[in-house]
Amino acid sequence: MAFSVKKLLFLAADALFGKAAKAFKPSAKNSSRLTDRLLADTIRLAELPSPEVAEEPRAAFVLERLKSLSLLPEVNDSGDILVRLHSEKANDEAPILLFTDLGSKRWHPAKSLARLDAETAAGAGLSDSLGTAALLSVAENCQSGAFLPRRDLLLLFTAKSLDDPNISFGPLLDSRRDRPFAAIGVRGLSLDRIIHSIGSYRLKITVSGEPNPAPSNKVTETLIDTARTLLGIAWDTEGKTTMFIRRLEALTVYGLSPQEGVLELEIESSEGSLLDMAVNAVKATAGKIGETANLKTETELLSFIPSGKPEKSLELFEILRKLTREQRIKITEENGADPASFFTCEDIPALSMGIALGREGADRDIISLDSVEKGRLILERFIVETAAHNGF
Repeated sequence: MAFSVKKLLFLAADALFGKAAKAFKPSAKNSSRLTDRLLADTIRLAELPSPEVAEEPRAAFVLERLKSLSLLPEVNDSGDILVRLHSEKANDEAPILLFTDLGSKRWHPAKSLARLDAETAAGAGLSDSLGTAALLSVAENCQSGAFLPRRDLLLLFTAKSLDDPNISFGPLLDSRRDRPFAAIGVRGLSLDRIIHSIGSYRLKITVSGEPNPAPSNKVTETLIDTARTLLGIAWDTEGKTTMFIRRLEALTVYGLSPQEGVLELEIESSEGSLLDMAVNAVKATAGKIGETANLKTETELLSFIPSGKPEKSLELFEILRKLTREQRIKITEENGADPASFFTCEDIPALSMGIALGREGADRDIISLDSVEKGRLILERFIVETAAHNGF
């Protein structure tokens, strides 16, 4: 894809002021223009502060872009943005849902400013904005008339992280008009990966004691004992459930002995009942060890994704495999937590896909610019072919 930094800067300014794109006919030139616009939106979004209570800065940008396309988005009490794109058919068929997370947990006021060269874009949390920009691209292309699937599309931009334990899709799932026919989650990188969803809980265990001027390693020892005990548990005979330590830290102030410590762990399982049983076991084990050491123990749920029903999405996976092969992208398949399982739990076929290739890091993401064009085309084809189904 021919790429001009100067052109991108003009596109970013255009996106910032919310100017609607002119209607166009499908062509290689227009495809590149759409992809440049997608990249410009990605870069602008990545610059906006996050996380915020309802992701207000990024939500304002998205709302302005949607309104510039003559769309009428809705904002619910949680700050989620929902907008419907109508197909040519005037009927009451269930829509296809496209969903993504507005925010980023890796935004930095300086490091999130993108650095560009002829082949890549780089910046902290840059990949987290790709999903939002991709949905805006779909809206622009639909409104121009160049891309019209046979079903309505619902675009959902969530203000809460998709693994937030307080997120709720209930109103959407209970709606007779909006309950999806199928759901497609759009994330940033990993266009070359197909994720088969498993359930996931992330827990934070806090151990604390009363201030004690005398030197003591009780908090540290209790944290280590808790981690060692949990790692030694065989959660099930078939190995469907695993646990990982993500963080272990004893907090100290002014060189005093630690009076508080934190243990963060993640539990994954393909079976929902085993997952819930493991979480209850973690809480009970941590509480018992803390009680024995005469320390206070609190367990907090940081994130949650259900196990879902992967079998509901087999045909969607086949479509995605075919489209990625056509773009000559080598696919790897792996197990992981996928928010699409919120919908498979409700018997709605769903999966998530990446929109680009590159590398994601704590301080910097690197996006291959050429891959964004492929990801955009795959997403649009995926929507069209999913909409063409009468049922799954």
